[in-house]
Amino acid sequence: MRGLHCFRPSERLHTSAHYERVKKHGRRRRLRHCVVNILTNGLAYHRLGLVVSKRVGNSVRRNRIKRLLREWFRLHKQHIPLPGKDIVIVAYPGAEALSLEALTDELLAVSHIQNEHNS
Repeated sequence: MRGLHCFRPSERLHTSAHYERVKKHGRRRRLRHCVVNILTNGLAYHRLGLVVSKRVGNSVRRNRIKRLLREWFRLHKQHIPLPGKDIVIVAYPGAEALSLEALTDELLAVSHIQNEHNS
């Protein structure tokens, strides 16, 4: 059961090519504090990529929002329908002030996105 709530290296997007592919071919969902891009990846698991620019704040604030977004993914990835998806979240200024609960409420609609027609 412990394995369900881990955030493994294989569940991260590592290269800029992966980020670009999701941005170019994925579905975009604009939320109040972020934009979420989602693309089916053909794998049996989901992968997460985060973009938090310096406009969001200093390094402490940027790292905090990244921690919160990774925690959201870790706790909710099993609720995102298969097939596997690449998810890129771009945080906007103001996101660093959110709590995990507020962030979860904002991302709930996105986590239930059904199969999109992009491959």
